[in-house]
Amino acid sequence: MFEKYKIRKLIDQILISPGRDNFPQLRALRDYGRPGLDALLELYKSKKIAHEEMEKYLNLYYDKSHLNTFIELLGDGREQIRTLAREIICSKGGQSVLPVLLERLKQSDIVQRRGLADIIKRLGSQSDIDKIAPLLNEKERDLKKTAINILMGIGGSKAATHIIELIKSPDWWARRRAVEALSKLKVSESAQPLLDQLDKERDPKIKIEIIKTLGEVGDAQSAKRILPQLKDGDMIVRQMVIEAMGKTADASIVGEVIELMKDAEVNVRRAGAEILDKVKDPRAIEILLKALKDNDWWVREIATDALADIKTGGINKKVIKLFKSEDENTRRSAVEYFNRSPDPMAFDSLIGVLRDKDWWVREKAVQTLGKIGDERAIEPILELVDDPEVRWVVPCALGEIGGDKAVMHLHDFLEDPERSIRLTALKGIGKIKSKASLPLIKAMVKDTDVEVRDTALEIIKEMTGHAVKANQIIAEQERGKWTGGSTVFSAFVPEDVKVIHEAILVLDLCNSTEMAAKYGDSHAMKLTGKLVGITKPLATQYHVRFTKSTGDGYLMTFNDIRHALGFSRKIMEALKKSNETAPENECIHVRIAINMGETRIDPKGDRLGIAVNMTFRVEGLKPEQLIEDKDGIKPEEMPLVNRVFITEHVNDELSNETKPATRFIGFFDLKGISGRHRIFQLITEEVKES
Repeated sequence: MFEKYKIRKLIDQILISPGRDNFPQLRALRDYGRPGLDALLELYKSKKIAHEEMEKYLNLYYDKSHLNTFIELLGDGREQIRTLAREIICSKGGQSVLPVLLERLKQSDIVQRRGLADIIKRLGSQSDIDKIAPLLNEKERDLKKTAINILMGIGGSKAATHIIELIKSPDWWARRRAVEALSKLKVSESAQPLLDQLDKERDPKIKIEIIKTLGEVGDAQSAKRILPQLKDGDMIVRQMVIEAMGKTADASIVGEVIELMKDAEVNVRRAGAEILDKVKDPRAIEILLKALKDNDWWVREIATDALADIKTGGINKKVIKLFKSEDENTRRSAVEYFNRSPDPMAFDSLIGVLRDKDWWVREKAVQTLGKIGDERAIEPILELVDDPEVRWVVPCALGEIGGDKAVMHLHDFLEDPERSIRLTALKGIGKIKSKASLPLIKAMVKDTDVEVRDTALEIIKEMTGHAVKANQIIAEQERGKWTGGSTVFSAFVPEDVKVIHEAILVLDLCNSTEMAAKYGDSHAMKLTGKLVGITKPLATQYHVRFTKSTGDGYLMTFNDIRHALGFSRKIMEALKKSNETAPENECIHVRIAINMGETRIDPKGDRLGIAVNMTFRVEGLKPEQLIEDKDGIKPEEMPLVNRVFITEHVNDELSNETKPATRFIGFFDLKGISGRHRIFQLITEEVKES
């Protein structure tokens, strides 16, 4: 009772004058041992002493005689007190307290033991390991675990030597903890004992830990010993072997892995392929090429990766030969190889498989040609625009190839009904960064899809350096005007391209002069307006590149001859339907001529050149100019209106697969154009010659 009174009095004095000034009171309080310390802790618990003050008091309170008191604090319910006690023992006790701490380990509870272990790890050295090692033989698992953690904290080969003994223990728990510890210690001396245990171990979790550890501490010889584990039935064991091989294996293991690649078990082949992918040794080329024909998709996938990474030994020529395989999976692997490792050497072969019967092969071929970046691929790739399974990747490939020619074709996709196609085309144009395509990009801010609109604005910002809003662009942007006179509308005019190859179409409104003379100019204008109403939407539908009004008709160009032909057929079909119900004086009759060739572009975007002149000459051909041929027609059979004449060049350009019905008219001499020319007429089921 008297002792409690004195302790209380000392506490009151400490509260009156906190800090080092109360050192005499603290020394007197310390003489009471644990009761004095408990009084301080009670003040701290009731928050009458701040944390900083408590730290000072405990530092002043501690001396060697109070070590056991501070050890007790390591089990305190408050983390702050445990932390203070741990730090004070470390800083003031030093290595001299280790024997006491080690002895107390056996007597402490779990919380206290963790604090003791932390201090021993910090204060212990190699010379203390032999004092700690006997704890590994204790029966209590938590004490054994604590000893392992302490040895891991001190580290070094000596600590590993004691832990290695545990991997032979009949207790699975001890073996697993020992292997985990060796994984963190990473000492090479543990490799051989771990390999010996791996051959005996039956617990899959411990096997996984052993293989993982060997991946950290093993070498190429270890890799050979681990390799047979690829036949283990546990998927995680096999995966861990693969990871370990990536860290330890070298070229010396290739022979063994090649043998594994012949195994009937697919998981073994998969694992073998992954190891060869990591080793990247040219000696594996032949077995990897064989793996491209494997009946398992994952083996083929990994083998493709591995071959693409090796990049030697004439692989490319050997893979090209696989394009002719009867097996579609082999062809897929071959084209995927070049998709991952593009090589111009494969250009011609890739062009050849654009017509492969397998859609996946076609798609990957288009992608790969885009990565190779050869402009010669543009026309063959464009032949797939009507392929529903592949067409989505065409604009992407054009964006990869780049150049003005690619830009001009990408324009056609900007009006595609599929938003994904428009978006891909827009991104492709943005990637090429042609300033001349900026008007096209601006036009896309009016697209119906929000992602297309946002992408257009982002590209405009990137190309101009200025952020703009859609309404600003819409206010300034006009996609073209379809009025009379000599208005020129050019969908794309590259700044640095003066000559381009395109399909040329001339459309002429027949007898417009006679109509004006007979019924007046207003009547003629009415017919012209009616023709505009029919022509404009069809021209947009068939991706017209350039339009120029000629007063009585139009000069147009298309990037694809099939678009020009499709436009012509639809025009004739629409006019026939309109004329069936229209009064005779309101019937519209036209003549159309189509040619292909090089056009020169003037600063306004207008088209000039011999190919253009030739198209105008063909549009105006008359029966008296016909030079008869036994395979042609007679002059009196030649239609005067509602006809579509095409040049021999156009007729020859069409493949047998896409060629529409035509008939040979005969030979003509064209004014200003050298030579004698074969002219054909486009025929449709809906529109017969007049």
